[in-house]
Amino acid sequence: MRNTDPVVWFREHSDAVYRWLGIAGAALLLFLLLRAWATRWGGWRAAWARLGWEVAVTAHAFAAPARAWLRHRRERRLLVRRLRAPATWRDAELALAVARTAAAPDRPYAALVGADSVTVLLAGRDDPEPWTVARAALPPVAPEAVGVRPIVVALGAVDGRRCAFLDLAVGPPVLAVTGDDRASRALLQALAAQLDARLPAPLVVVAEGVHRGHPGEPVRAAYRAARRAPARLGIAPVLVTTELPDPLPPELAAPPGDTPALRVLVRGPGRGYVRTLLTDRHGQVAVPGTPLLVGCSALGRAVARVLPVVPPVLPSAEATGAANEADLFEEAEEPAEVFRTGPPRSAGPVTEPSGEAHRRLRAGGGRSRSSPRP
Repeated sequence: MRNTDPVVWFREHSDAVYRWLGIAGAALLLFLLLRAWATRWGGWRAAWARLGWEVAVTAHAFAAPARAWLRHRRERRLLVRRLRAPATWRDAELALAVARTAAAPDRPYAALVGADSVTVLLAGRDDPEPWTVARAALPPVAPEAVGVRPIVVALGAVDGRRCAFLDLAVGPPVLAVTGDDRASRALLQALAAQLDARLPAPLVVVAEGVHRGHPGEPVRAAYRAARRAPARLGIAPVLVTTELPDPLPPELAAPPGDTPALRVLVRGPGRGYVRTLLTDRHGQVAVPGTPLLVGCSALGRAVARVLPVVPPVLPSAEATGAANEADLFEEAEEPAEVFRTGPPRSAGPVTEPSGEAHRRLRAGGGRSRSSPRP
């Protein structure tokens, strides 16, 4: 080593020397850049905290689609399992009917049905707390529901454990589904399908544009058809449309009474006295002015799977004593085919449900086998 010429040694190892000098220069430049960046964010500790936050946000953005897909599947399984059981619909209507007396003067407008309990959301001047009751404690019938019969439709899932139901028998006569274009269209179709399955055929009129597979009538003709349909056992006719008639009919522009002559489901902002369902691109729906926020992205697929077994509107005790239950669910006309599945039934006389079928209907156990529903 003492006899090594430095010039000869440098010439032999010049590549390694230049390589290490380049690495040292790059490391020095990186250190200076990091020091400048840390100084800009208030020191090394603040800079590392900022870097960790940026990494977490990036990971969250990449994982969001997978989490949304898993949440969608979980909500769909929950909705299919709960909506397939007639007891879920029955308990939602019973809880709303009982709450009208138990929580008066506050007005119930929605029900959250869980595995063992039902939480009823109330509207009032003092922002009342929700009213909760165990499902096992609900009565078999609700005599106080006469005249204000609850008509519930499923909106979606809440916190992954409960199904949310909205009572369409209360509130303004116009229910406007607005917000995100895709989500609002799917939600309107799901609500229309539920009403078509739960109410007698003459009471539900679907106008054109609601579903591409259902031609429907122009909005003015559909409105006249809905107005001609008589109310049956306190249930007003329902018009489902993508726009309101122009000019606005007087019964929709005037202050609504306790029993409006017509109820309307419309896609868009609506006019007159309106209750709004606001959707967003994340598959959620909210009722402005209330704490209700529901995930509705899986509602359409869930309703399509359970539609043949969705039970009819639950009759009350006084209603069944005043009129025959079979008259409520008897259909003279076929509902909108776009919301029906299965082969068409053959025409023929409608047989009267038996006593056992009457008991099943009162208990919310589904339609009678002799009732002409698909």
